Amino acid sequence: MKAIKALVAVMSTLLLAGIGLLVYGFYTKATQMGAKPAPMAQAVPAATASFGEVTVALPAGAKVDQVLAAGDRLVVRLGGPGPVRLLVFDPVTGSATGSFVLAPAAAR
Repeated sequence: MKAIKALVAVMSTLLLAGIGLLVYGFYTKATQMGAKPAPMAQAVPAATASFGEVTVALPAGAKVDQVLAAGDRLVVRLGGPGPVRLLVFDPVTGSATGSFVLAPAAAR
């Protein structure tokens, strides 16, 4: 009987110590929340100068179907009677960095 009483006393002490540590942990987390400011999102650098007017020659009958921002590039999807074209631009400089022509594969 003495062993059971001792075991209950030890387990009760461990339980109370665990609850005390939990309360202490919650308290320290709650007091630190106001101390650190939330991380700020990276600001996109503003263009320092205007790149003027950029003229892009489109194929006959082509129209702009979609414009997407992809990372630090601007992708323009052209549709129309011919194959689908993707034009890639650098929005800071306004220059075309490349293009893709999505044409069906030739039958073998």
